[in-house]
Amino acid sequence: CVAVALMAASLACAQDADLEEGKKLYEKECMVCHGFNNSGKTGENRWPRYRLARAQAAHVGATLVDAGETDVHLAVAPPFGPNLGGVYGRPAGTAEGFQYSAPFLKSLKGMVWDEGSLDVWLTSTQRWIPGVTMYYSQKNPDARRKIIQFLKANP
Repeated sequence: CVAVALMAASLACAQDADLEEGKKLYEKECMVCHGFNNSGKTGENRWPRYRLARAQAAHVGATLVDAGETDVHLAVAPPFGPNLGGVYGRPAGTAEGFQYSAPFLKSLKGMVWDEGSLDVWLTSTQRWIPGVTMYYSQKNPDARRKIIQFLKANP
């Protein structure tokens, strides 16, 4: 009985740690384009001012305010992608108010985002749908799993 309780507690702690790591990965790799508001509605993102490496800021084409030798602050957040609040379990291409690219809609219309589809998508958006406007590739399966866990936990 005690061994089972200890195993369950250990598993819960590991899941909590993975969820926290997933949140940190989301904030580092996804938030710049998708925001961090769980309303699930595009355009309601509350874009924070946060630090990015110069290379990352240049990659997203953000309007910047110089903050020193190695970092910059976003002055205007780039509204590149739809809000991801509630993405898990949602049909692809249905975030309210977001205009999806034609290749995205042609390839994914009717598909529902779940662990498997999100894993393939995050592995390489361009490999799955060449020409889609999202450029992301996460080669680490553990990082993808943690990001997906975070998205699943934030309806």
